[in-house]
Amino acid sequence: MIVVAKAVKGHEFLYSASSAHRVAPKKAQKIADALNKCGYALKDGEVWHTFDVGMYDNAHAYGEMQGFQMRNDGTIRKVGRI
Repeated sequence: MIVVAKAVKGHEFLYSASSAHRVAPKKAQKIADALNKCGYALKDGEVWHTFDVGMYDNAHAYGEMQGFQMRNDGTIRKVGRI
């Protein structure tokens, strides 16, 4: 599963599993770039980064519950399951 998650800038391998959002593989980098550009839910020293996670990773479980979608006009919306 491809997710975008908040990571420590410069150390992108350190990421927050609870911030993982499922995204379409073809749109993952565009979504991460857009979230970084507007600073969506970022603290100092954090960036949105794309990750390919396996089913045994905690980020996979969070990605199942929340995600981002990019529409044809380029707008991004947050989606989730409850």
